Amino acid sequence: MDPSSERAIVEESVRIPCGSLSLEGILAYPEAAEPHTALLLLAPHPHMGGRMDNNVIRHLARRGAEAGCVTLRFNYRGVGASSIELPPGTSLHDHFAALERERRYEELLPDCAAAWRVLAPASPGARRRAIVGYSLGAILAGRLASEVDATHLVAISPPVARVSLEWHRACALPKLFVAGDRDFAFDRARFEGEYARLPEPKRFVGLPGSDHFYRKEEERVFGAISDFLSLQRTG
Repeated sequence: MDPSSERAIVEESVRIPCGSLSLEGILAYPEAAEPHTALLLLAPHPHMGGRMDNNVIRHLARRGAEAGCVTLRFNYRGVGASSIELPPGTSLHDHFAALERERRYEELLPDCAAAWRVLAPASPGARRRAIVGYSLGAILAGRLASEVDATHLVAISPPVARVSLEWHRACALPKLFVAGDRDFAFDRARFEGEYARLPEPKRFVGLPGSDHFYRKEEERVFGAISDFLSLQRTG
């Protein structure tokens, strides 16, 4: 990206109330323009780099802001400075391990909904309101879409090798799925079967040569999202 093409953005630390908990997040938005699009960014599983400073989430937040969006990334409960309440004798590691083992992903949905409630007032003029989930975040995005007033859904590397897309089957929003052909968590054959049962409108973008982590490939992911949402790219 040509540094001269970058637009000035503001990054603002926020606290997100979530019941008795408090989550940390970062809003990013253009310094000198009213955002036309709002993006809520949902990170991967905490055991899989699931933090708001994940390379993909951070890149999408900043590039989205450069393209005229207001973006919100945040840490799930128990991650970073986001609080959590655990039963006595339960370690954070054991908690997240059990969440994955038992696939209790719905326990993170209140965090996502709380973040949406913070994003919405920050983007009153946004014409598009997209939920963008990466890995586990892609699964959570499907469920959250049925509970909020989003206009678009983006699922990056949904881990269909392990988890189905059942939470996306009732989603009538325009949907974009993005995945690399070297992604260990993305079973292409299973995805195609699940994808065929999803309602229109929908789109799939495959990224040849990319794996699950997109290191040095983050801009390709942003490019797919930018095209889907008709954003003005700056690099």
